[in-house]
Amino acid sequence: MFLFRETSRNAINNDRKEGNFCQSYFKVFKQRLPHLDTVEDYLRLLDCTELEKLKAALVAGLIEQKVFYRFRLLGSHYTVAVDGTGTNSYAENDAQQTRLHKTSKNGKVTYYHHVVEAKLITSSGLCISLASEWVANDGGTEFKKQDCEQKAFARLAGTLKKLFPRLPVCILADGLYPNKTFMQTCKGNGWEFIVMLKDESLKTLQQDIADIENKHRRSVEVHRREAKGAVHTHQLYRWIDAPLSHAGHTVYWFGCTETVTRYGKDGKPLGKQGAPTAFVWLSSQKATAENVQELATAGRDRWKIENEGFNTQKNGGFALGHKFSRKSFNSYKNYYQCMQLAHLTSQLAEHAANIAGMIKDDPKLTIIHFWKQALAWLTTALIDTGEFEPTSRCQIRLRQ
Repeated sequence: MFLFRETSRNAINNDRKEGNFCQSYFKVFKQRLPHLDTVEDYLRLLDCTELEKLKAALVAGLIEQKVFYRFRLLGSHYTVAVDGTGTNSYAENDAQQTRLHKTSKNGKVTYYHHVVEAKLITSSGLCISLASEWVANDGGTEFKKQDCEQKAFARLAGTLKKLFPRLPVCILADGLYPNKTFMQTCKGNGWEFIVMLKDESLKTLQQDIADIENKHRRSVEVHRREAKGAVHTHQLYRWIDAPLSHAGHTVYWFGCTETVTRYGKDGKPLGKQGAPTAFVWLSSQKATAENVQELATAGRDRWKIENEGFNTQKNGGFALGHKFSRKSFNSYKNYYQCMQLAHLTSQLAEHAANIAGMIKDDPKLTIIHFWKQALAWLTTALIDTGEFEPTSRCQIRLRQ
């Protein structure tokens, strides 16, 4: 259902009635295709940690095979972005009273589900779920204090450490996270971190930075030309040599100010140019002239969890916002894990060198169209069973 971008249980049930779909499915996957009502009955009973373990085992196999080895930060740490997103909203709470709620100014109460994700990020655009944690109440009334994303992160960190105990990790997080609990959690697990620093937050630390910045600040400039020289990017990297203290932990400050200028064929700037964009981070790793650019790039890659991660699953055919199970929260969490497994498989296929080359050569060929063609092939083709009998091992290489 998720792999072929069928956005509901009813859609895949309709596929079962079409052409050769069931027969082709059996020939390719060596499994009978169940009715999605049967799947729903099963997922209501299945412990949702089982699919989490399956997901972790698949990713661990890829890590052991060094598929992501060249994407490590500073040659040592895998970058893992942490963030949360809302999935569904409802007019009423569920029977277990687990949904979060918010009240509008006119008194209307909206209930919703929220999940916090830890996703492995690579510079090539991969965004792979490692662990998931739901922000959910424990069955109390709506007047009691609700669960929150920061509490969920502490539970998520425990799950991530249990599933990947020896993985060298650098956590990438937004401005919600630079607090004592977050830093203690990272230090206790032996993880590094890069976290965004907002202008209006941590006033005491901001004052400390201002006091020592002139004395200890260092900087380096980088110029890049892209699109045959039509786009000029100027980046000013700044960092403070001296360590800073925040919530009893040692942190280091660095930032990047980027200005992009676009030129026409006559060599003159095109129209009104945008204002410089500034980024600032706190990190457990000290910035130097040699590594500040790589650290800043990793900090900016945190956005991939929003774009290649949540946005793709919401608007790229996976239908994250759809209510796949309205009655059972356990079933819905299992559908969510199935979605993460499908997204993993989808990304590996789409980033394979041969398929990525096809899409690059044909600008009109979209990813969603590619999967529609695969679905149409299962529906209409007369598949010879011998086509899928393994004869020799093969290797799929990911694009750079």
